Amino acid sequence: YQLVHGSSMFWFFISMLVLWIMALPLEESWGSPRFLAFWLVSTFGASLTAVALGRLLFGDIGFGTCLLFTFATLFPEVEFRLFFIIPVKVKYLAIVAAAILVYSSLSYGLVAGLANVAGTSAGYLFFLATRRMPTRRKLMFQLNKRKAEISVRAENEQAEDRNRGWDAAVRAADVRARENASIAVEDEALLAELDAAKDPAITVCAPSEFNFIDDDVCRRCTGYAECAARRIRMSASDG
Repeated sequence: YQLVHGSSMFWFFISMLVLWIMALPLEESWGSPRFLAFWLVSTFGASLTAVALGRLLFGDIGFGTCLLFTFATLFPEVEFRLFFIIPVKVKYLAIVAAAILVYSSLSYGLVAGLANVAGTSAGYLFFLATRRMPTRRKLMFQLNKRKAEISVRAENEQAEDRNRGWDAAVRAADVRARENASIAVEDEALLAELDAAKDPAITVCAPSEFNFIDDDVCRRCTGYAECAARRIRMSASDG
């Protein structure tokens, strides 16, 4: 009965306060599934020990101490206001909590003591074993990065397919424009299509850098249409 503290509402209040102050940052960092597993491991570690020894266990001193140890390991320099007045770093509170755990374990008897120590140890060992697991923030960053990479790859593939579809016609129109020193009537529809496909958000390269789809950049560039139309018009002017 982890949340039951006999008839004392004071310790119930302390337990809820500890959960609110320390559990919330851990859950936000780890994510709910990992924090739930952490809580279950600590709770069942204490409960199964008590059951194995044939005694009921009340209170959550095991998990509370485990939570404090874990928080102190991750954020040792964080300060709390003891009795809302005295500033104390959490790493020192963890030392005091360890002493209280030992004292309470001896006071309540061997069974309760072993159960509380088992709960604290199980939860803390779970934390140490999973410490190198990525946090929820890192997982979300990696997921968003992966989504962005997939999106960029899809855009590049789509642009390459479109540019390959234009390339042969653009090359032929470029040759005719250079030979005739003008835009051929048959190429006006192609120029109109290229102009309509221009992306105003793209800043295209210099004219001398355009090399149809033979160039790796041009082959996947969304500015291909603008460069191709410019190339045909420049060939007509130069011819």
